[in-house]
Amino acid sequence: MPGLTTLSLKSHFKRKLLLCFCFLFLSSVRVCGQAHSYSGMIGKYPIYLQFSVSGSHAEGYYFYKNKLVDISLTGSYKAGVVTLNSRDFYGEIAENPEIFKFKWPNQALEGTWSHNGKSLPVKLAALTTKETGSPKCSNPYLVKEGHADNDLTKVKIGLFKLKQDGPVRTVNQVKIRPFTEVLTGISLFRIDSGLVAEKQKDANLYLEYLQLTEFLTSLECASYSNYGSDLNYSFSNLAISNDLLCFSVFEVFYCGGAHPGESSYGINYHLNTHQKIESEDYLLPGKEAEFEERIYKYLSKENPGEFDEDTPDDVLECGYNDQELWTTDCNFVFTSEGIRLLPLFPHYKAPCLDPEWAVIPYSELKSVIKPEYYSKLMKLKQ
Repeated sequence: MPGLTTLSLKSHFKRKLLLCFCFLFLSSVRVCGQAHSYSGMIGKYPIYLQFSVSGSHAEGYYFYKNKLVDISLTGSYKAGVVTLNSRDFYGEIAENPEIFKFKWPNQALEGTWSHNGKSLPVKLAALTTKETGSPKCSNPYLVKEGHADNDLTKVKIGLFKLKQDGPVRTVNQVKIRPFTEVLTGISLFRIDSGLVAEKQKDANLYLEYLQLTEFLTSLECASYSNYGSDLNYSFSNLAISNDLLCFSVFEVFYCGGAHPGESSYGINYHLNTHQKIESEDYLLPGKEAEFEERIYKYLSKENPGEFDEDTPDDVLECGYNDQELWTTDCNFVFTSEGIRLLPLFPHYKAPCLDPEWAVIPYSELKSVIKPEYYSKLMKLKQ
């Protein structure tokens, strides 16, 4: 299957489920069977096209090089001619479709593209290894997740371009440089110096993986939505040591439907194990209930106005006094001050997503954190 519809990041799986819902039907119109991938021109416009043939049926998709937004196609194969019509959002042939016609099989495809009474020549050739062989396609995290298995996805990854977006800054003696992807605007940073060389290389590969998957998700959203893609991605609470790379992400995304979606989640990456950290990794076994009791007690003491059960519900708009928000399932990010909790809320409570005061000092949780983790967390302090 070309493209990307999900990320394997448990901390924001609900956000991805929303995106998957948008793509659930459209995923069925993707190219299946043996895929044939080409690059070339519609008139003077560079494009990439992929299609498959099964009996007399043909289907596929194409995108323009300057946009990378998929346009789904369906049609027929008769008497050596492939005819492909563009589909609408619902998977049906569009009311006024674009139409490709070309002879096949051929190493080079020549035919026509027509739309609204206009016709242009189509000339395509099989994809080359240069077009599908970007070093980014070999990113081990992308390979592990299978996100670079399709040739046209590899093309998109090769067209992923960054520009520096702001000055280099230092966090805990580590220099970071911000970058924005040119086409989608997805921003993240890379590490310039301050870590052991091997760890710095691994950290930058992981950051590249995160940015690439958001880039592909944004393109997927634009490909299968009547409204295009609107995905804003920002990070904060950055904390780095020679063991841990941690930051929180806030996203606003809209791929159609009644409302945009928002999510806030933490990225906590262990530079020694090369794994994303979950609560079970840093908590002592059997201490989950004590952890939950401590964080609720601490937060309610520090912010009594948000936790007073006698206050009317219409005043406690976010309902932070609900203990189910503050469990080991709650999203979190390790910061220089302590563990910052990022509870999940539905879209109509988006302003509640990122309570700045929901930070518990590590000292308050020392007895429930694994000693080897506690020592590493102390090194995040700037």
